[in-house]
Amino acid sequence: MRDDAAPMADAAPIEAQELPTRTPGESDRALIVLDMTLERFRGPQAIAGAGAIVRYVHGEVRYFRERGRLIVFANSDDGSAVIQELTPRSDELCLTKPGPSAFGAPSLDAALQHRGVRRVTLVGLETHTSVLLTAADAFSRGYTVIVPDPCVTAADADAHAAAFDLLRRFWPASWPAVQALQDSALDPTP
Repeated sequence: MRDDAAPMADAAPIEAQELPTRTPGESDRALIVLDMTLERFRGPQAIAGAGAIVRYVHGEVRYFRERGRLIVFANSDDGSAVIQELTPRSDELCLTKPGPSAFGAPSLDAALQHRGVRRVTLVGLETHTSVLLTAADAFSRGYTVIVPDPCVTAADADAHAAAFDLLRRFWPASWPAVQALQDSALDPTP
């Protein structure tokens, strides 16, 4: 990974970015990329095993870009840059989340609603914190949530397994909208 990735601080706040409204026939899906920053891949905050999900997360980003779907990069408030392999494009939203959930940034829900998003795919770090809490907040707001297993991980394998188990087994009984898929490309809906 290179050190020349653009820092999140250089990204315009969502409120300042133009947010086109979804047109009829356009997908109602969005991708939320959580904490895929340089600090999570090296140094004291590095997550063991994070490198193993990069190619899968990159595949999801490419999948969403090819289809013109909304992509949101949500990172912790540490000023770290997104890793080079996932560098956000100018038409993608970048926000700083004040806590583990991306919905802690009030502009996220507004941006998703503005685009007519009903289904969100969550990828990134860490399964038992940011992914799980963002999923819970998305569920509570009525979104269908997709969490592809190869696209999330945690430093603690047991915490990852427990969080993913919640997403896959327990929450569907309460929230039928949850989907924990092996590959979100398997979802045949646009």
